[in-house]
Amino acid sequence: SRDNQDMPTRGWFLDVNNLAYREGLGGSASFDAYRADLRGFWRHGGGHVLAFRQFNWLTSDAPGAAQPTVVLRGYTRGEFLAPYMSSLEAEERLSLGARWGATFFAGVASLYGATGAFESSNGFYPTVGAGVHFVIKPVQRMLVNLEYAHGVEDNQALLVRFGYAW
Repeated sequence: SRDNQDMPTRGWFLDVNNLAYREGLGGSASFDAYRADLRGFWRHGGGHVLAFRQFNWLTSDAPGAAQPTVVLRGYTRGEFLAPYMSSLEAEERLSLGARWGATFFAGVASLYGATGAFESSNGFYPTVGAGVHFVIKPVQRMLVNLEYAHGVEDNQALLVRFGYAW
């Protein structure tokens, strides 16, 4: 029910899916990956938007390289793996005028289902960050975004992208 796919100001989005990998179809292993992605957007005072995302990625019998990874800004995908991953993020999108804005975000991911892993992080991976954005095409609500994200274990990133992270 989002009002815009690229720059939503209200509504929600839900995607639930299953990817079935099968040796009989040319794969090297047979396993399943289940994903559920829920996002909500609430417009408040002065054109600001509060956004939330709850994401789950679960696998069954997946080989190590196909297991879920931390899906948060500031972390390299594939660096940390486990059979299951759940994350929760919140983001405040501030309007600083007709074309400029700022973003502030925080989130945490949890990897679980692996025994003896996660000695230093205990399976939890928090992130915090901020950025600025510029609306390139106001009518289409298209923007370019520059963000800095910081996680644990020296994970950090400077990100430039068209649109928001999600």
